Amino acid sequence: MADEGGPGRASAKRAQTVALAGHEPASQEMGTVDQQPGALRQAGGRTWAMSASVETRATRFMSDAADRTLFAATRAIVIAARNWRKLANDRIKPLDQTMARWETLFHVAVTEGNLNQRELAALMGVEGPTMVRMLDRLAREGLIERWQSGSDRRVTNNRITDKGIKVVEDIMQFTNNVRAEILQDIDPERLAICVDVLQEIIERIKSER
Repeated sequence: MADEGGPGRASAKRAQTVALAGHEPASQEMGTVDQQPGALRQAGGRTWAMSASVETRATRFMSDAADRTLFAATRAIVIAARNWRKLANDRIKPLDQTMARWETLFHVAVTEGNLNQRELAALMGVEGPTMVRMLDRLAREGLIERWQSGSDRRVTNNRITDKGIKVVEDIMQFTNNVRAEILQDIDPERLAICVDVLQEIIERIKSER
C-alpha cells in the first residue's frame, strides 16, 4: 500500500530517521569533525559530528543545549558499543567464535556454576529462551556442562569445562589486543572517569526495569 502522504512524506520520514541516527544518507559525504558545526559534539569537540543539514534536522527534536548534550552522550554510548562488538567479532572470526558466545562462557566461568540459566539471562540482558538456546549449543560442543538442580528440577545449572576455558582464553588473547589498540593512548584517569560514569548509567537503567 502506498504511503498516504506520497513520496514526499516518505522521504521526509526517512530524513527524520536518518537525522535521529546521526548519519547523512549514503549519497552525501560527512566530512571531518573540524569541518562540521559541531552543535551535537560532546565537550571539547572530541566525539562524532553531524553534517550541517543533518544537525539542523536533528535539533528540531531538542528544545535546548542540555537536550543536545544528553542526545550526544547516549548516541556516543550506543555507537561505541555497536562498533566495539562489530570490531571484536571481526577479529575473532578466525576462531569461529562470536562475542555473544564469549560473554556467555565468560559469565559461566567466573560464577563457577553458581548461576542458573534464568540468572545468567538477567545478567546478560537477554530473554530466557535466547539464553537456553545458547547454553544448549555450548553444551553440545562440550564447552559447558548442564545439570538439573537437586532441590528444584525446574532449575538448570551450568559449569564451564576445560575445553570451554580454553575457548575463553583464546578469545581474550584477541580482544585484549583490540582493547590495547583502541584505548592505549587515552589517559588512564579519563578512562577511570568514563568507567565510573558508564557504571552509574548502567545502575540507573537497571533501576528502571
